Amino acid sequence: MKNIDIKKYDNGAKLICQEIEGASYVAFAIHVSVGAGDERESELGLAHFLEHLFFKSTKEMSTQELATSLESLGARINAQTNDVKTDYHFHCLKENFERCVEIYSQMFSQGLFNDEEIAKEKSVVLEEIKRAKDSPLHVAYMNAFRELMGGTRFGHDVLGLPEVISNVTREEILSFKERNYTPNRIIFSVCGNISFNEAKVVVEKYFQKTLNEKFEGRPSALPVVIKPKKNYILETQDRNQAQIYILFKSIAANDPSRFSVHLFQDILGGGLSSRLFTELREKRGLVYSTWAECYSCLEFGILGIYAGTSPNNVGLALENIKAVLKELSHHGVTEQELIKAKNNLKSSKVYAQDSKMQIAKLNAAKFAIFGEIPSLDWEFEMIEKVTIEDVNKVAKQLYSEKDFVVSVVGKDIEESELRKF
Repeated sequence: MKNIDIKKYDNGAKLICQEIEGASYVAFAIHVSVGAGDERESELGLAHFLEHLFFKSTKEMSTQELATSLESLGARINAQTNDVKTDYHFHCLKENFERCVEIYSQMFSQGLFNDEEIAKEKSVVLEEIKRAKDSPLHVAYMNAFRELMGGTRFGHDVLGLPEVISNVTREEILSFKERNYTPNRIIFSVCGNISFNEAKVVVEKYFQKTLNEKFEGRPSALPVVIKPKKNYILETQDRNQAQIYILFKSIAANDPSRFSVHLFQDILGGGLSSRLFTELREKRGLVYSTWAECYSCLEFGILGIYAGTSPNNVGLALENIKAVLKELSHHGVTEQELIKAKNNLKSSKVYAQDSKMQIAKLNAAKFAIFGEIPSLDWEFEMIEKVTIEDVNKVAKQLYSEKDFVVSVVGKDIEESELRKF
């Protein structure tokens, strides 16, 4: 792997470039450390809504001209928003890189935000919210997430509230952008067959305003206190299958024990040979799908368990999930399971290197968390250092942890069934 070059600008903005000789294209990402957690009560949904407006008309080009110009250059464009960040990105052939960056710079800093297009995009986002509410899996997750994170600035859906999106004004959108899109929260990340100097020349040429803007800094993010008021949430929907989501408080992204948590997650529900899949599907036929997952940022971490089952089997599924956790807590993992999990975790990190776009986004995300980009060799070394005792400690902590929420969406289910977990 080529060395990664990083430049930090006086106002806090950063430029990262990872040159990969022989790569067939170049990827570019603008990582903004702004997400749903930065919204005030009257702004719920604005971080995501602003992401949508990024692709609308600028002082120089209409919305249609922007899309046509980028696609005519063969660029693949997209963006995502979550609780702590928003990514705007594209990848293209090297010969079209400069022009694509130029267009993105216009979109980033010259958006018109005219009332007509804001009104159109409101309708689009409101439809997106409706679609999410029609997904029982999403509803089950969000009900658990809202309860687990209630009382913190993260306890709401990234998509926001329909009443906020419907009534937000142009001035409120611009105020949110000005307050949050500060230089110290912006990372430009490039990856592909391009040198650092080449990338630097292009980015500095078209993002002069952002890189030269004066900024004195802002307070660092602080960990949040997670303390759900309820442990069980049931939402009745007329569905043929019940959706189960269990969320636990976990650790922040920079916690030294993060590799132990990821290995435990793999053993618990990371694949066809995981404890959950083996017990719930292979042995008992209770589910078609079940998994465990990790999510973390600087402020908090979550470990989640999902299972889909028949409404009349909800209690039995929860009993078996609890039994799996109890078994892991009391008797621990096996050496074979730990070896498998380590191979899976290392493999996933290697496979991510196949996508230049993924590398660009990961480099920015890692730098935002750690202030550096840990090498793959270092991560492998840390993974190999994890012992059975380390993973068993995570299992015991999780099983004894009271900060969890069981969320179920389905029909003909008694709330008492949820308490079997």
